[in-house]
Amino acid sequence: MKALPDRGAGLAFALVFLLALALRLQNAATGSLKLDDFHTLHHASAGSAKAFLESVRRDNHPPLAFLAVALARALLGESPWALRLPALLAGLGALFYVDRLAARTGCRPGRTSALLLIAVSSLHVELSSDVRMYALLALASAGLIEALLGAWLDGKRALWIALWSVVGLHAHYHFVYVLVAVGAALLVGLLREPALRAQVPRTLRAFGLAALVAAPWYALVFPSQLAHGLAPGGSDASLARLAEGFKSLVFWNVSVAGGVLRGPGLVASALFLLAVGWGVLALLKAHERPLFPLLLAAGALGVPLLSWLAAHASSRAGFEWRYLAGALPALCVLAGHEACAAGLLARVRRLALRGVIVLAGALAWLNACDPGEEDYRGAVATILAECAPGDAVLAADWQPTIFPHAIGWSYYAPRLASGGALPELLAYDDTLSLADPGALAGHARVFCCLRSLPNECGLLRALRAEFGHERVRVFGRSVFVHVFTRT
Repeated sequence: MKALPDRGAGLAFALVFLLALALRLQNAATGSLKLDDFHTLHHASAGSAKAFLESVRRDNHPPLAFLAVALARALLGESPWALRLPALLAGLGALFYVDRLAARTGCRPGRTSALLLIAVSSLHVELSSDVRMYALLALASAGLIEALLGAWLDGKRALWIALWSVVGLHAHYHFVYVLVAVGAALLVGLLREPALRAQVPRTLRAFGLAALVAAPWYALVFPSQLAHGLAPGGSDASLARLAEGFKSLVFWNVSVAGGVLRGPGLVASALFLLAVGWGVLALLKAHERPLFPLLLAAGALGVPLLSWLAAHASSRAGFEWRYLAGALPALCVLAGHEACAAGLLARVRRLALRGVIVLAGALAWLNACDPGEEDYRGAVATILAECAPGDAVLAADWQPTIFPHAIGWSYYAPRLASGGALPELLAYDDTLSLADPGALAGHARVFCCLRSLPNECGLLRALRAEFGHERVRVFGRSVFVHVFTRT
């Protein structure tokens, strides 16, 4: 069904867009860059095309997001705002496609509600203000579904199918699950409506063009990425983890709300998933041509399930919330349709959706005002404020050895020192042992900026053997500042 004319839709979109922008800017202003963000910067800082290719070959992601950050860095510099710009634009672009998809329901309240849901999704706020590829994954997934609907139901050009497939395939490998899920939905749609077969040849040509463009990367680089064995994010693919993944798509980091809102937030996340189910049933019932709800259901539910099943089949697949970002736009469209609920418990369902949006908005604001799980900026600022002449610093991260040591300290310390002298930085090797243990004797105090280091690693053992007192402070949930003194 084509979008119905709606004179108020533009105003509603503008207001929700401003809300989404405000949340993402607040989150970027408050939150520190994270270790994964510095990994992106490492690739984006490669000095040549050859160096870039070799750097990314040792990683386990496609190159598009790194190239986008490299372009932003070349044009605007290396400030956090410049590095975050590609993800911010991709995140805001997803609102446009959610609006177009929701407009196909012909229900103005559902259209606005879908927009509000993605605007206040705490996970999408986070992904739209970091320096990674997951906001681009969500945008490509929404763009592909809209392109397929445009080609199959509206007779529009199929070139957009190829474009979004190319973007998705070079944004994140989990986009393959999006292609599989929507392909299955297209097959079911053909069985339900044989007249759609006329669209098959040009759709296959569009996917073929995308495969041709993606072939060099997937034939020449992807196999070497698989071979080096670098672990992906997440390895737990239990049923509980899958349920938590669905919850986290809108209600990410509920713990930031504290004891008062944590319970209601978890209830609201369950209501959100119920609204998705109601949305699938309602749209299947309302639409004479079921391809629209089928594609939404495939994107919303099929993608996370395929990701979960793949993680069971191979530990190389990985499974965590960010990998499911491609499902978020379709989930929001389906859940938002509850604003137009009719029939059984209609008033209760509409009221429940309003409560979900309000609680999601409150959680998004709390997350946007929180410095984040990895507050490198706060840790480095604290060390610089307390350091005195003769003190030393040790900065270390638990990370793959392909990345340089002290990556967060090296980024923030020169910027926060404002040209002032920096304390001596102690060196260590890839085994997390001090390069020169004797260097500790020349310092009365050592500040450590550490992310997720094992408590019994060689660095901490050497410091505890040398110094009599240790004080620890946490920044976020993963960055720790240890201060070692002799008395």
